[in-house]
Amino acid sequence: MSTAKIGLNKVIPAIQQSENGRVVAIASRTMSKAREAAKALGIPESFGGYGELIGSSSIDAVYIPLPNSLHREFTILAAEHGKHVLCEKSLALNARECEEMISSCQSHKVWLMEAFMYRFHPQIVKLKEMVDAGSIGEISVIRSAFRTAQADLSNIRYKKELGGGALYDIGCYCINVTRLLLGNEPTRIRGTARFNDRTGIDETFAGILDFSGLQVGLFDCAFRSTFHQRLEVLGDRGTLELLAPFLPVGTSEILKHQEGADERISIEPANSYKLMAEHFNQCILNDRPPRYPPTDGLNNMRVIDSLFNSVVSARSEPGRSAISL
Repeated sequence: MSTAKIGLNKVIPAIQQSENGRVVAIASRTMSKAREAAKALGIPESFGGYGELIGSSSIDAVYIPLPNSLHREFTILAAEHGKHVLCEKSLALNARECEEMISSCQSHKVWLMEAFMYRFHPQIVKLKEMVDAGSIGEISVIRSAFRTAQADLSNIRYKKELGGGALYDIGCYCINVTRLLLGNEPTRIRGTARFNDRTGIDETFAGILDFSGLQVGLFDCAFRSTFHQRLEVLGDRGTLELLAPFLPVGTSEILKHQEGADERISIEPANSYKLMAEHFNQCILNDRPPRYPPTDGLNNMRVIDSLFNSVVSARSEPGRSAISL
């Protein structure tokens, strides 16, 4: 659904390369754009409207890379037509919308999964195994960062009404990986942000996630930056580090640092989007729930809601840390 770049450049080719899925149709707001994309990618059918695609009897599932503000509407419409939904992050604009999406999908007995493709890459699977096995002891801190060189104010990421902003777009990865590795939910959440006065979106966001006072997640995300991604897991017997946790290219490495015994664990190249698509297709074909249920997306959104709320509170109180450009 839509001719968004993420779909055209990443997800559609990945589904086409998968062993258990086919891309049979694409929709855009205009028929001309849909036909152009269909011709370029070898897709049999094209539709000049999202509702038309959802109503097609030849389709089992839809992939939704629309702006965040449209996720709720079209997920619910797809569910009502019996279509399974792979929906881009962030899953919605707030937790209430997520709850409505989940309820609709459950009522119509279709699967819903948030499209965090990075979770399916072997480096994250291996990292999670190492953390769970106590490879570096008890985890105390997880630090993550995701920054991009997004500076085009006409881009949808800069449109507040469409759900733009650094936290929705890239900070959500940092939140998700922290929750994934700790296998728990934060109990205290604090954030600080720098907003763009022209668009109202958060260009920079930093957060602290406190997990029952025992573990802490620290993250930052930003537009208008040099591209940067990093993940560091600190334990009482060492650290684990990924230099490209979210968008790895080629062979990746897990760096394990322990006193006098540093180690580099090489991970073979993999297409995260293809692995995600194959997993979701298997769920549909075998009628089994996704590895990451939609409630995971709901819990991620609850953290995002709390981060935004903490910044709103800070902006209303003199001396608290919220910065506006």
